[in-house]
Amino acid sequence: MKICVITYSFFSHGGVQRVTSTLFNELSLNNQIDILYVGNEKYSKDGLYGLNEDRINIEIKPLKLSFLERKIRKIVTVLNNKLGIFHNKFLYGLLEAAIFPKPLRNVYINYLNSKDYDIVIGSEGEIGLLLAAIADKLKAKTISWQHNSYEAYFNTREKYLWGREKSVEKLYPKLDAVVVLTEDDKHKYREKMNLHCKRIYNPLSFFSSEKSNCLHKNILSVGRLDRQKGFDLLIRAFEKIVREDNQWKLTIVGEGSDRGLLESLIQELGVSGRVDIVNFTDNIKSYYLKSSIYVSSSRWEGFGLVITEAMECGLPVAAFENAGPKEIINDNVNGILVPCEDIEALAQAILQLMHNEEKRLKMSQNAIIRAQHFNVSIVAKEWQKLFDRLISPSLEEKT
Repeated sequence: MKICVITYSFFSHGGVQRVTSTLFNELSLNNQIDILYVGNEKYSKDGLYGLNEDRINIEIKPLKLSFLERKIRKIVTVLNNKLGIFHNKFLYGLLEAAIFPKPLRNVYINYLNSKDYDIVIGSEGEIGLLLAAIADKLKAKTISWQHNSYEAYFNTREKYLWGREKSVEKLYPKLDAVVVLTEDDKHKYREKMNLHCKRIYNPLSFFSSEKSNCLHKNILSVGRLDRQKGFDLLIRAFEKIVREDNQWKLTIVGEGSDRGLLESLIQELGVSGRVDIVNFTDNIKSYYLKSSIYVSSSRWEGFGLVITEAMECGLPVAAFENAGPKEIINDNVNGILVPCEDIEALAQAILQLMHNEEKRLKMSQNAIIRAQHFNVSIVAKEWQKLFDRLISPSLEEKT
């Protein structure tokens, strides 16, 4: 089967990039895979996460707009973000025409049709909308692959798909399938948009035969240093922990725009000797194995690839109860869930795991078992089953 994955973000560090490389390395064993990169990042092997370039072809074709098209797009987007004037069934088409002008659409229609793909996948919400806008002009079957939660896409002011619910509601039905990461998202799209989606988890990006013994006095968190990941909340929670403990440390692995703010917060709270922020590394597994507790402090999280990685290495997880973590974590079985952005509750959950070694070790064993559900071969089979059903509708999906 000939498959194209369209993505706007690929040559940088992040969960989407890691998942894309992992999943399509596996699917390329039985399919011809092209990655069509339409963003503006420079080609770099750093963000490929072991993508097998012998089997997977990377095409680079950035979204290009004329000067006038860029100006119109910016004006219309700002107006919609601030006033929501295009967020209705009458004007959503004008919004999408400004964001994806007809000449731009035609470039991708002609390109994709010339390649004779069987399946075209739009990775993330924005590219999913572009694909939906041209789906009825393509020869291939089309899939939008959502990488964030329903709430993140539509409730995060002036980000993601803010103010474009009506566009999704009207355009996504033109697609042949929409893949979401959680049952919660599947339910919300059906309830709020009458859109029927397929839930497929993200795969683990690695297997680890070695597991943490959970006896290291280190707490770990991994992710981009930005507001979404909530490291400011984690640092504040850890400051409460420091009042009761003088041994455990916190390590945050990541890079991003908020590094300076987080370092200032660490100094302000007087925990600089107990908190380390280190850059992303290709050997992230070593950090999991030298830690005993993983914490997800995200304000919103579509799935939580790092949670499954931590579980694969045997770490119990304390997390805010948003869409992704509550799908992965069985509360008080392989981790602890607390109300979103509740710093005190997060601190108490971490303290429980720190001070109760028996509970920590039991949750560690359960986390290892839970991680097996996200094995890449299992996830790839679900995708392959979806591809087969779209190409041969007579095949009934077994659920």
